[in-house]
Amino acid sequence: MEARMKILVPLDGSSKSESVLPMVALLSERWQAEVHALRVMDPSIGAADPFVLALSESAYQRMVDDGREYLADLVKRHPEMPLHTQHQVGAPAFCIDEVARKESCELIVMATHGHTGLLRWLWGSVAEGVARHAPCPTMLVRTPDTPVLFREILVPTDGSDSSLEVTRHIGRFLAPETKVTLLHCAGVSAEQAAENAELRVELELVREGLRQQVEGRPWMRLECVSSPAPQGIFDWLADHDCDLVAMSTHGRDGIAHLWMGSMMEEVARHSNCPVLVFPPSTLNSEFNEEVAHANL
Repeated sequence: MEARMKILVPLDGSSKSESVLPMVALLSERWQAEVHALRVMDPSIGAADPFVLALSESAYQRMVDDGREYLADLVKRHPEMPLHTQHQVGAPAFCIDEVARKESCELIVMATHGHTGLLRWLWGSVAEGVARHAPCPTMLVRTPDTPVLFREILVPTDGSDSSLEVTRHIGRFLAPETKVTLLHCAGVSAEQAAENAELRVELELVREGLRQQVEGRPWMRLECVSSPAPQGIFDWLADHDCDLVAMSTHGRDGIAHLWMGSMMEEVARHSNCPVLVFPPSTLNSEFNEEVAHANL
C-alpha cells in the first residue's frame, strides 16, 4: 500500500497560526494527504529570566496539559479534516524540524504571523528559520485568503542550478491551466550593460540559459527585468495576480545576485501570496522529481 503524503502544520495556539487550516484542508482533499497538526509550546516565552529554560515538573505538566487540551479542541472545531495531532514543549524550530523528519512529511505549511506584538515577530522568525533548514519544502502564508488552485506561479531565478531546480519540483502544485513565470532580476540597467562589454556578455549568457529552460515548455514563460531583487519581484507581483511564489534559498554569486535565505525572507514578509521555499537538500528529492515529471 502506497504511503500517503503528509502535511505538517505547526501552530502556536493563535487564530492567526490556524488561519492556514482551511487551505490545508483543501490541499489535503486534493492530494489525499494526511494532516499533522503540531502544537509547539516554547518554555522560554514569558519566562522571568529568558536564559533559564529549565521547567519545574509541575510547570512542564501544565504546558503538556494545555497543549493536549488545545489540540483536542482543535479536532472538534475542524471535523471536516482528519487531524493527526502532536504536542511538543521546546524550541519551536527544533521541534518542527524533528517532527517533520520523524513523520517523513513532504510539506510544511505555516502562517508567518501568529500572536500579536513581540510573539508575532518571534513566530515569524521561527517560520523563516524552518523554511531555511527544513527536510521538506515549506509554504509560508502571510494572508489567509489563499486559493489552492494555483493558476499563476512565480519562480524567481538568478540563473543558478538550485533556483532553476525549483521548476522541476512544483508539479504537485500545477493544474492544467497553471502558468509558470521564470523571473530574472538582473540588477543591471540597459545603460550599464551597454557601457560594460564583459557585463553585457555575462548577462546575455545567463539569459540564454534561461531561454533554454522554457523552450518546449508551453506552460512556462521567461521575463527579464533590470531591477534588482527583491524589488523586481515586488514590482512583478504588484502587476500580476499571482497565487504562489516558489523559490530556493541558495543560488550563486555574480551579476544575478547572491540568492540566499535573506532574499527569501524579504519576499515572505511582503508577498501577499504564499511563498513555497525549497532548501537545497529538498531539491534532490526523488519523490518530488517523480511528481513533477508526472504532471509536466
